[in-house]
Amino acid sequence: MLHITILDVDVPVPTVYAARGLYSSQFRHLLQSAASRLNLPTSSIHTTAFDVVGGSLPPLQSLRSYPRTHTNSEINGEADFNPLALPIDGILITGAAGAAYESAKHPWIITLQRFIQTVFNEYPHVKIFGSCFGHQILGQALLSSHSDSPVPPSVTVEACPLGSEIGLTSITLSPEFTAQFPALSASLPIPNQMRLQMIHGDWVSLLPGVQEPPTPWMNVGSTELCPVQGLYYPGRVLTYQGHFEFDVFVNSETCVEFGRRKGWDVKDVESYLGLIGKGVEDDAMVAAEIVLDFFRN
Repeated sequence: MLHITILDVDVPVPTVYAARGLYSSQFRHLLQSAASRLNLPTSSIHTTAFDVVGGSLPPLQSLRSYPRTHTNSEINGEADFNPLALPIDGILITGAAGAAYESAKHPWIITLQRFIQTVFNEYPHVKIFGSCFGHQILGQALLSSHSDSPVPPSVTVEACPLGSEIGLTSITLSPEFTAQFPALSASLPIPNQMRLQMIHGDWVSLLPGVQEPPTPWMNVGSTELCPVQGLYYPGRVLTYQGHFEFDVFVNSETCVEFGRRKGWDVKDVESYLGLIGKGVEDDAMVAAEIVLDFFRN
């Protein structure tokens, strides 16, 4: 059995919450569905959730401190096996409306950032995935000037200078990344392209003069508006700027609510909604399967 703990760092907009629940519930459903498509029992995926904004994080003693072995109890979940006693194998950080660099406004960001650094530095058997805000906070915690790494900083997290990226977007995947997941990448309808819903106004950007993240880190892919669409450290960290957990309904409702909160022009919102719901299929299922494969192997 694989134990993934999901860190809720925001609550979905009201209409999405009413229909789908918390982000942690949505991710649990998507990961279990991915397991089914990969011919794995859905019971092999156990999730727990923590309210980071409310000050709740997994206790460090609950994290896996030794290599994961595929014993019969972990794979099949026998009746006498208690999943609650299983150490945490992976951490998933959800998206959020707040900015990773707004720690003065959101004090929990500092606590989360320190937690990420502790897990990365002291718990090498625990893997971490981040979506959108999760991508940005992981980049900031591990690769920016806020990192406690001896490696010189290579990225910054800031507002996108070219404006928000919203709607169904095709990401050009890097050859280095697709080589890590060849079987799954081969199932993409368009080779080396992954289409995901986007809604973000901040980005992870390489610092001036930096061409690539430091080895063994790699860039997942790029778009015209956002050249760093994810980060990958083999066996340790994976991030997506896009949302495989967002479909047309979720992104449309999120866009409308963000527009209301931020005072976006009505015509801009209508334009974004057109980009979200163009009737083109996304690659969310493949993206979810890659995340599950990352956690499992």
